[in-house]
Amino acid sequence: MPLTLADIIEAYLLRLVDNADSAELAVSRRQLADRFRCAPSQINYVLETRFTPERGFVIRSRRGGGGHILIVQVNFTSQSDMFTHIYRQAARGLTPTQAVHLVRFLESRGVTTSREARLMEAALDSRYAGLPDEDDRALRGRLMQAMLSGLMT
Repeated sequence: MPLTLADIIEAYLLRLVDNADSAELAVSRRQLADRFRCAPSQINYVLETRFTPERGFVIRSRRGGGGHILIVQVNFTSQSDMFTHIYRQAARGLTPTQAVHLVRFLESRGVTTSREARLMEAALDSRYAGLPDEDDRALRGRLMQAMLSGLMT
């Protein structure tokens, strides 16, 4: 599958985050848009969809300075803190995308194997739940909480 512009921007930002001296990275939305010859809204899209709490990031806008943003990578002090964070997110209900991001986050942190992650994704897939959206989110959240409980034991 060919890379999209969003994929390229995400990879670039992930490299910057990985090479940063701290868990925070300040970048200019306008400079990124110029670098990739795209509209600033494309940068917003990447930040809003690829740098989410479910993927271990928090985005903060900094006032002034031409639209600077701060990308903060969430580092947990313990696996227990990480489980608590994810458990609380799941309690609010999860969209299919949020659920997949959480599962992949757990896999990237070595909490699950790739096989376990695939099983979790299948269990959280909305095609199998068959409920209206609002019930589906709540059910998906409860299922994630149940799986987290199983992983914690």
